[in-house]
Amino acid sequence: MNRVARLGIKQLRIFSALLKEKNLSVVADQMGLTQQAVSANVATLREVFGDPLFVRTGRGVTSTSLAQELAGEVNEILCALDRLIDRAPFDPAQAFAQVNICGADYAHYAALAPRLSDIREQAPHLKLILSELQIDALAGKMASGEIDIAISLPEYVPANFPRRTLFHEHYVCVAQEASELCHGVVSLDALARQPHVVVSPARANLRGSADGWFEQHGLQRNIILSVPHFLLVGQMVKATGAVAFIPSRLLPYPGLKIVQLEENVSPPGYELIVAWHPHSASSPLINWIVNMLAG
Repeated sequence: MNRVARLGIKQLRIFSALLKEKNLSVVADQMGLTQQAVSANVATLREVFGDPLFVRTGRGVTSTSLAQELAGEVNEILCALDRLIDRAPFDPAQAFAQVNICGADYAHYAALAPRLSDIREQAPHLKLILSELQIDALAGKMASGEIDIAISLPEYVPANFPRRTLFHEHYVCVAQEASELCHGVVSLDALARQPHVVVSPARANLRGSADGWFEQHGLQRNIILSVPHFLLVGQMVKATGAVAFIPSRLLPYPGLKIVQLEENVSPPGYELIVAWHPHSASSPLINWIVNMLAG
């Protein structure tokens, strides 16, 4: 029998669900099947593709490299089938779905939180999972459907992924309110010698977003502490007496005050975008959420 003839929509939906959930019993519950039925369909998939596809672990299953490679194409097929059948206008009030949105804590705070009330009001049955941005794994997780939407800096997203700009942001330098640095104008040279707290949400290292800016001025920062989240900065600045650069949308920040820099010296800025995988480009749900975030 032709291998393609043995492959049905049910097997593809099970394949896609297992990539996301990594658990046979969870997928069985979602699809209204027994675990034995899911296992039987996985067995068919393994025979068709000549690969284990999903290997059991202590807490569920993990996908093989071939399964991860197939993920994007399988999701494109399923999206095309959904578009073929469902031609009705998208109604967020009837959206019974789960969407995973990844980003740094600041991205969730500044880009998603202000829109959440409207999203919940218009799509009351929608379930959202907010997860941390993992730069090195982002492309694979979005291809497999584990991540649906990313809120990120442009350079962290593959160039071929659709995207929209949410806003442009700039950094401000802050210190604890009692610091002498907050009373007067500080030169960039003097600022570089101060102890610095940096935020590295994507990779744990002693390097922050303003380092390139200081280096352009021939200066090296005195970085003493790196933290993974912007919302930790205040406590750490107060504990160490250091300075830090934070996005302006986090202000006012209790206990912190802006350090005024010398004239014509401006901290760097950046663009925050929302991005999604090409296989979701025609998804009414994804497009609706993107429009809500960018609205």
